[in-house]
Amino acid sequence: MDSELEKLCDKLYKLACEVNSELYYLYDGSMESMYQDALASEMRKKKYVYHTETVIDLHYKDFPVKDSEADFVIMPGGPNKFEENVIMEVKHPTSSNFPKVRLQLFTYLYSGPTNNNPMVKELKYGIALVWPTQSTPTLSEDGRFAELKVPIPKPILELWKTVDKNKRTKFELLKTWS
Repeated sequence: MDSELEKLCDKLYKLACEVNSELYYLYDGSMESMYQDALASEMRKKKYVYHTETVIDLHYKDFPVKDSEADFVIMPGGPNKFEENVIMEVKHPTSSNFPKVRLQLFTYLYSGPTNNNPMVKELKYGIALVWPTQSTPTLSEDGRFAELKVPIPKPILELWKTVDKNKRTKFELLKTWS
């Protein structure tokens, strides 16, 4: 694995852990967007070059049948010294589970090269980031007191690579952070 790509993921995972420690005890029906916005805020502070909600056309043969939006496309620049764009899909378990997150990420890695958008045309690498589910409070025996889970579980970050540049249907898990 490229050391600059690994450094990028190390830094992103550190930011994700920071966001998680601040937001873990909050609950709202739109947790995913709250976490995503907080991560974008941290990335902006650290001067990452990225684009959010990047449109990727999904094609039937050469005909676009639907467009989808990737959460982040992280580009070279700022603290990121890796020379290729990397797509990142961010999920909160209230809206998805890991197999679905991976499937969405693989759809972007598969479809990106069929697009005219230069941000996604050469995609080979993708990151799946899943935040932990908030814990159910533990009630005291008499039900008068409640306590939230300590310690806070960490998010999970996976780095994937497209294995076959032409078919784009096979992916390799390069590393997991948790």
